[in-house]
Amino acid sequence: MIFDPQIVAQAQAFVKGFNSGRGVRVPKMTLRDWPHFIRAVRQVLEQHS
Repeated sequence: MIFDPQIVAQAQAFVKGFNSGRGVRVPKMTLRDWPHFIRAVRQVLEQHS
């Protein structure tokens, strides 16, 4: 997996908003970065379980 700190930060912010019950939005990104974002979201969710 390509480690991109910006994608990881966006994933953490997404999960934080999701877990708090606030509205969340997916940041604007290229289609190429989408799988990396989803993988990062899954990893953050697993860490918080």
